[in-house]
Amino acid sequence: MNKLFCVLIGAGMVSIGAAGNAATGAGVGFAFGNPSGISAKFPTGANSVNLTLGYDLQHEDMALRGEYVWYAYSLIPVEKGRLPLYFGPGVQASIRRDASLGAHAIVGLEYQFADLPFDAFLEFGPGIDVMPSTEADFSAGLGARFFF
Repeated sequence: MNKLFCVLIGAGMVSIGAAGNAATGAGVGFAFGNPSGISAKFPTGANSVNLTLGYDLQHEDMALRGEYVWYAYSLIPVEKGRLPLYFGPGVQASIRRDASLGAHAIVGLEYQFADLPFDAFLEFGPGIDVMPSTEADFSAGLGARFFF
């Protein structure tokens, strides 16, 4: 069900348009951590593809990560909204002096608000760069997204 979402700017209201929900809509927002930047979620039925484009402070480079995630909705019951555990494999690429490419896994919790077109998430996972050399990696992030 879509709801009209409005953002308060100064003393007036500006309509953003029809909003979706975190379980079925596409969402865009921010992630803070490793990397910090733009976070996007694209549903694929019961699962989703999550992307993050941002800056990795640990390695001082631009990073792009993508995951295919599954959701376990019934593990943590909440009174309002939903709090699924999610997990899945992913790929990561970064641009430093040399470009790198690798794989990682992600595990997280995503709170999906019942009455608002937002989610909030906390995630972490191990990774490994395989090109140009093998290097272990660890990522963690906290973020929120708005759903269309």
